[in-house]
Amino acid sequence: MKVRMKMQATLVINNHSIKILSAKGGQVQKWGSLPLGSGLVRDGLILQPQAVGEAIASLFKTTGIPKDRVTTSLGGLSFTYRFINLPRMKPALLDEAILRAAKKEISLSLDELYLSWQLLPGQGEEQPYFVLGVPRNLIDALVTTLKIAGVEPYLVDLQALALARAAGRQEAIVVNVESDSFDIVFITNGMPAVIHTMNAMREGATLEDNIGRLADELTKMAAFYQSRHPESTLNQTTPLLLTGELTAAAPVIGLLQPEIEYPVGMLAPPLDCPPELPVAFYMANMGLALKKMPSKSPTRSGAVFHDININLLSGKYRKPRAKPMRARYLALWIILAVALALLYPLYQNLNQLKAENAGQQTDFSNITREYALAILIGEENAQTDNTIRQIIAGTGALKAANLDLLADRGIYYRDLQLVTGALPPFTNLTSIEIDGDIINVSGETDSVFTVVDYAAALAQKEEFHDVRITELDEEISFVPGDNMSGNMPDSISLITFGISINKRE
Repeated sequence: MKVRMKMQATLVINNHSIKILSAKGGQVQKWGSLPLGSGLVRDGLILQPQAVGEAIASLFKTTGIPKDRVTTSLGGLSFTYRFINLPRMKPALLDEAILRAAKKEISLSLDELYLSWQLLPGQGEEQPYFVLGVPRNLIDALVTTLKIAGVEPYLVDLQALALARAAGRQEAIVVNVESDSFDIVFITNGMPAVIHTMNAMREGATLEDNIGRLADELTKMAAFYQSRHPESTLNQTTPLLLTGELTAAAPVIGLLQPEIEYPVGMLAPPLDCPPELPVAFYMANMGLALKKMPSKSPTRSGAVFHDININLLSGKYRKPRAKPMRARYLALWIILAVALALLYPLYQNLNQLKAENAGQQTDFSNITREYALAILIGEENAQTDNTIRQIIAGTGALKAANLDLLADRGIYYRDLQLVTGALPPFTNLTSIEIDGDIINVSGETDSVFTVVDYAAALAQKEEFHDVRITELDEEISFVPGDNMSGNMPDSISLITFGISINKRE
């Protein structure tokens, strides 16, 4: 029996461009790109869905790629993730257990996030899960844009996970270097272990400046992984594989190699590509195309890779699971239904008699009240007119207050998105206070330099004009355990901070 291969259509949206690519049977078929004007998309948020949707529809029409079952990714998307271990349990209890665990592990409000998760390979009494949260407003804007473009929302993936899938390595560091953002993935033991997306520096920053910042970020991520996995050591021979639009025409390898200890190379395409295809430009698209292709173990590189194949829309469209009814309860309901069916005629007759009696009592009461009401009608008319005027005035005031509250809610939500969107890795916010034009944030991180980077990133936001670090403190905690050397026990440094932000009027 001959298996018919389906076309895989992919779409990647970044700040300055949209890219589409189709693949079939492990081979790239068609591709195309279109630049986006400034201000249409910023840091994973589609600000003008109508304009971006029309551009997407135009690109699909030009390339002739079908718009059904399109797998999509949004560059620069903010996200938070955790690896969570749970005891083995019945599938009916799993959703609630994961939501409870995520609420404890994730500092952000789950009401503002769409959560998705996947069971990971593991042994023993506990099962590991990868849990991913993305801001709801970013996904909602993307869904609106796709519908405007005539693309039915199907699968949405994190760009960093698509790049890890394209690499298919057991040990590697993958970096996607775009003009507006960098995606970084540490793959260890055949699985994405640390993922991060950072926005590129703006306002006159050179490529050298961005590569220097990237090297610092790689060092911090390696230290973070090592602190969380002391039993596993990152090998200095682990390849650092580059891809992205800036690698095509810029000496990124030459700039990055002196700054880090890992050997730097280019990420090879996972699909068979025509020679004229700019591979680095469409690497994320190819990783998305692999999302629906049959998995192979080992991969083309010879490694055993465990894919995190998650759909960001699953949290948006998840429905509560109804609890199954036990057999004995079902039997009781059947008996009750039969009894009600037999008693229903008697019940109808009784209700009819009660209704007739109530009608007669009502008529008598109405006659008794009519006389008294006639006397009061004249007095109440004047009072009623005055009350109506007061209600109309109060309703107008309530509408105005409601509009003010709704407007403020939008402002607060935008402020939260700006503050959390610039959050560096390994950093948690413990409080956010918004009072008029002043925002005060407090949090915890791994380094003083991370606090400085975060404050600098906030200062670059055009909505803010004055960002100051108001609190900076260091807490030292010692790692429990035996110390056979006689030296001081190992310690972990935690930096607490406070930042004050003034918004522009």
